[in-house]
Amino acid sequence: VRVDGPQDAHLYESVPVTPGQPLLRDMELSPDQRHLYLLSRGEVVRLPVETCGQYPACDACLGSGDPHCGWCVLHNRCCRESECPRALESQRFAAAPGPCPQLLVEPNNVSVTAASVLLQLTVQNLPDLGPGVTCSFEGLGQSKAEVLPGGLIRCQSPTPRELPPGTGPHGDARSVRLQLHSLETMMDFAGADFVFYNCSLLPSCLSCVRSRFACQWCKYRHVCTHDPRECAFAEGRVSTAE
Repeated sequence: VRVDGPQDAHLYESVPVTPGQPLLRDMELSPDQRHLYLLSRGEVVRLPVETCGQYPACDACLGSGDPHCGWCVLHNRCCRESECPRALESQRFAAAPGPCPQLLVEPNNVSVTAASVLLQLTVQNLPDLGPGVTCSFEGLGQSKAEVLPGGLIRCQSPTPRELPPGTGPHGDARSVRLQLHSLETMMDFAGADFVFYNCSLLPSCLSCVRSRFACQWCKYRHVCTHDPRECAFAEGRVSTAE
């Protein structure tokens, strides 16, 4: 229980200790105050006063209410402040009620048949990234990133040419996790969803122009494409439900 005042207490975690046996009132903290010794009639139990490692993401970590836990940003884990390297440096350690790292990608989708696209990433609540970062695309490799002033990062998208056939109304689309990878800690530490789509798998004019992606229909070639320059004639492009 976290007690913040005479009328302000919050239950943030329940831990089963000796199921079926009541605990005795006697309990003692270890000298370093990292463990609690508990007694039942048949045994002595030592429990850690925190289990920060159970929270896999920053939101869960800071939202847990555990006063011992915070988010070690570049190490991408929930832990005590004393266990986070260089925690006292600006924005390396986030404690409740502080903000979590945020990542916004523009554009956040690209056609699988397009050349590599320059992506601009806007980051918030991150420490100095001077040692460098890379953009890591789930299952598709990494690309070198350029860190700019003002919380901006630029990197190139990969160019996957094939995706499994899609059956949905918008054609095949594959969402991957785009992660920033720290060259200091060699860990992924902030991410956002990124989509690769394939207009050519949309079989009809209507399904093409109703796609949530930038697909256009070539009337005379009877194909769907992300690049209207592939249409034989300018008047053959359809970009609305006409």
